[in-house]
Amino acid sequence: MVLNGSAASRTSSARFISEQLGSGVQHIAFTSNDIFATVARIRAQGAALLDIPDNYYDDLEAKYDFAPGVAKALRDNHILYDRNDSGEFFQAYTRAFDDRFFFEIVQRKNYSGFGAPNAAIRLAAQYREARPAALLRI
Repeated sequence: MVLNGSAASRTSSARFISEQLGSGVQHIAFTSNDIFATVARIRAQGAALLDIPDNYYDDLEAKYDFAPGVAKALRDNHILYDRNDSGEFFQAYTRAFDDRFFFEIVQRKNYSGFGAPNAAIRLAAQYREARPAALLRI
């Protein structure tokens, strides 16, 4: 179980704690042996996935030498990716519901950790999704 918190008042975890009047569950992560199949199944059942900006995938393609079709599959399925010396990490998030709760799907291939390099991307995408359209900058 991972517990997140922050002493800084402007972080996502601090806002969650103050807005919910104390601690609580913000999201639940599920592991998958095949994230692409899992994402296909939950989308077929109506789950909406968090929109990840296209430039994230452009950066991935520049950083990693993917096998043919992998980068497109990541992009098409809103799946985040990380790789280190020991393995690969895949993660996808549902859109938040009830203005605060979401699910995460992860797949690890000999990877230890929680995909920390993707945290800023997820938070920015969630923030963008939660903002009223009138406040979005173009």
